[in-house]
Amino acid sequence: MSKYSATLAGLLAAVMLAGCAAPGSKNSSGSDGMIDSYSYKPTDTYEDGEAYSWLVQPDIIADNIIVFDGSVVDPDNEENRSYANYAVIQQEGRYGLIDYSGKIVVKPGYEGFFLCKCGQVILYNTIDQKAGIYEYCALDKDRAVTTTPVIHSDDSPEYFYDAATEKVYVRNKGSETVAEYTGKKAVAVTEGTVTEEYGALTVTVEEGARCGMAKKGELLTGLDYASFYAPEYKGAGSTLIAFKNDEGKWGYLDADGDVIIDFTCDGDMNAYNGALFDNEDVSHPYLFDDEYTAVTINGSYCYYDKDGNLAVKLGEFGQARPVHNGRAWVKYNGMWGVIQLGELVEDEIRREDSSSQSSTTTSTMWTTTTEASTTTAAPTDTTTEAPALTPAPTTEEPQDTEPAPVDPTPVDPTPVDPTPFDPTPVDPTPVDPTPVDPTPVDPTPVDPTPAE
Repeated sequence: MSKYSATLAGLLAAVMLAGCAAPGSKNSSGSDGMIDSYSYKPTDTYEDGEAYSWLVQPDIIADNIIVFDGSVVDPDNEENRSYANYAVIQQEGRYGLIDYSGKIVVKPGYEGFFLCKCGQVILYNTIDQKAGIYEYCALDKDRAVTTTPVIHSDDSPEYFYDAATEKVYVRNKGSETVAEYTGKKAVAVTEGTVTEEYGALTVTVEEGARCGMAKKGELLTGLDYASFYAPEYKGAGSTLIAFKNDEGKWGYLDADGDVIIDFTCDGDMNAYNGALFDNEDVSHPYLFDDEYTAVTINGSYCYYDKDGNLAVKLGEFGQARPVHNGRAWVKYNGMWGVIQLGELVEDEIRREDSSSQSSTTTSTMWTTTTEASTTTAAPTDTTTEAPALTPAPTTEEPQDTEPAPVDPTPVDPTPVDPTPFDPTPVDPTPVDPTPVDPTPVDPTPVDPTPAE
């Protein structure tokens, strides 16, 4: 997909005007019905097939379940593994969080979602679009509910190939200058023209620029492709890279530039990473997270392994999502469940029994900064710069509780005069643990009443 630049205020405004469009949840045939059994063995007619089993039977009703492939997360510096331990569940057009046991930990009551560069999945509601004020809900690194997530800026590297110098160059997003890339990992590159001005190197990328793969400063494939979708902080050695040919089909290449999965795959809007990080107008496939990836071919789904072997046959599921820790969300006969595909991996993290606990979220207001971006857009399937958000002053401490089911706090759109905050300590009022469905937010625009 094409990258683009915009002011931070403009980006966030555009996001909130459009909302966070729900990724598609139906295949092209319009049916999720399957006639096969719940599992099959490698001895079936699909000789490359890998047996799978159900961890959560397909009995969960949802408009969609969105799972991130982790391509935008730096594995050497990740601070949060929400993207691998939880999925976004959409019900009645609203978003929440669900874990891989099928337990909803944040009830769907938010209008949008996005994946932060640190690995945290963040839900949001718009409080005042014009003022850039939003309500957030996420899980921190200890899996406790927080309404004050720290949103990180995007400084991931992007790579270019200059045919005149026959060299590969790199720059971090947010920077205007490039430097020659001499690293050893295989990376996806975009064709560009590098020039020197005032002692600094800059790159210009023309519309329709071609893409390819380079390694150790040399092209492996030639500039043969229309676009690519690649991990932002990893080379092809840890995951295959997806390239799109001129017919609009996607294939997967390894670190040597060899085709591992043929150019028969389609992009999938379910691989959309959220309004602040992806271009919803252009779809792309999933990348590998574990040893497998979900692939879409002509509206049907299957799984492949990194060697290019078919792991789960085409059409077994109506929808299929990335594999994390040996688990994957799939849709079968219109219902969602979790399968095991590969070896289960348990995260080493504190897991206390939270069955007797309950917590509620409170609105936390953040405002956007408005620093303009002047970087040149390159036509690749990578992400746009994440807006840096500055927290408004607050006297409330972030909540630090285990993720018991959480209802978002309904927002009353009626303008009111601000009430001064009383700093006098008070005893906390016990929370009623009875689950309550979130009250829908009234989207009718309301002019703010000036504060007296």
